[in-house]
Amino acid sequence: MIPMPSPELSVKPVRKKKIAPPSIEFETPLIPLVAEPGQDTWGGHTQNRLEYHIRRGDSVQVMKTLPANSFDCVVTSPPYYWQRDYDVEGQLGQEKTINEFVSGIANVMDEVKRVLATDGVLFLNLGDTYYSGKGEPKGPDRKNKARRMGLRAVDASGLGVPRKTAIGIPWRVAIEMITRGWTLRSPIIWQRKSNVPEPSAKDRPWRSYEMLFMFSKSPRYFFDRTGLTEAREEDIWQISDRAKSSEGLHSAAFPEQLVQRCLQVGCRPGGRVLDPFAGTGTTLRVALTSGRSATGIDLSPKFCEYMAKSLAELSSRI
Repeated sequence: MIPMPSPELSVKPVRKKKIAPPSIEFETPLIPLVAEPGQDTWGGHTQNRLEYHIRRGDSVQVMKTLPANSFDCVVTSPPYYWQRDYDVEGQLGQEKTINEFVSGIANVMDEVKRVLATDGVLFLNLGDTYYSGKGEPKGPDRKNKARRMGLRAVDASGLGVPRKTAIGIPWRVAIEMITRGWTLRSPIIWQRKSNVPEPSAKDRPWRSYEMLFMFSKSPRYFFDRTGLTEAREEDIWQISDRAKSSEGLHSAAFPEQLVQRCLQVGCRPGGRVLDPFAGTGTTLRVALTSGRSATGIDLSPKFCEYMAKSLAELSSRI
């Protein structure tokens, strides 16, 4: 852990004796497992004995089964508000009101706060949504068919905000989390180097960035400036938005380089990493390849089965 820096001072990580987090008991043996239909838990380890675990289910309910203060860092990107349909019952992102969505994300982060180590750090990636209010979209979505989901709340009238406005979802969530006890240490701009054009947006600039919030649960936490110094960047990170191929399963996965930066600055070497919205497993892959154990939770059976397969293959090589 390091003391909180003053604005005038750069901070170097202080080496202190690490206190091992509580062990996490899972039903799965520590060997790579082949995913099977209906399976809810997978686990394994790399050649270097780094553990990984995958749990299928509701993030809040799964985390309730995990010990408090058991992860050194959390890196995650929840579903955006009415941006994708992941075709799984109980998914977040399709709430009828803005407040329901904000509360849903904040409720998950409440449980993240419990399982995060006292000196741990959370990196939360969120994108915004525009309110069209002009009825159900017509025709195919050439960029992503998962965005065609009938009449969305952001297409219908009565959402409570002016038509065509950016809703401000990331900051609504961040402010709600602050009211629940989180400390927002840094709002980071993820500047996407190769973002997808928006030719239909003819009366506003195209979106080229997303928010990445760095939260802590206490005034003292692990932080290493080396990753920022090497990249010569501070709170604006210029990183490509091209994610690793996931066999067409996930068009909204965030890039490995973004996760790498988060772990470089906010997770101690050899630490435990959690992603409660694991998707196709980007956070888990990066954690394992960087020498850290990893746990991922997702509601989608398809995503979990893909993670189990890809991590088993990865663990045989590292």
